[in-house]
Amino acid sequence: MIELRRFAIGALVYGCAAAIADPPPAADAPAAEAILKGEAPAVDYSQAAKCLPSTDIERTEALSDRYIVFHFRNDGLWLAQMRGRCPGMSPNAHLAFEKDKSRLCEWDTVRVVYDEGIGNVRLGPICNLPKFEPISAEQVEMLRQQIRNPSKIPGEQKP
Repeated sequence: MIELRRFAIGALVYGCAAAIADPPPAADAPAAEAILKGEAPAVDYSQAAKCLPSTDIERTEALSDRYIVFHFRNDGLWLAQMRGRCPGMSPNAHLAFEKDKSRLCEWDTVRVVYDEGIGNVRLGPICNLPKFEPISAEQVEMLRQQIRNPSKIPGEQKP
């Protein structure tokens, strides 16, 4: 799972670097290679948001037990990389978000909804949401592929 997190962070860094090609990176900014290898210091590499307007969310997509993509009506995409595994969360899982007001924020909760038939549902364990990171459709597709085939990380060779 650490390799998958490295890939997601690396994909976001590569996507942001491609979109903003003019200014050179800051002298203290970690190299993408260091991020992918897990050698970079723990800093915020993205334009993470603490809250998203829930009224604009068209649908959610669980990619695995650690990643949720939020699809917005305006074609915007945001990624939530869970701090740990969220038991039962998978691509086919139904999710229930518990929030205040019309925003979905960091530390709000998500739970997997299990349909037990004849109108009975059971909720899975509570998982807290992290900050939300903007992500492109291409990055979402790369993440899906990485989740399906975790042995291939771009730029990393196996010993």
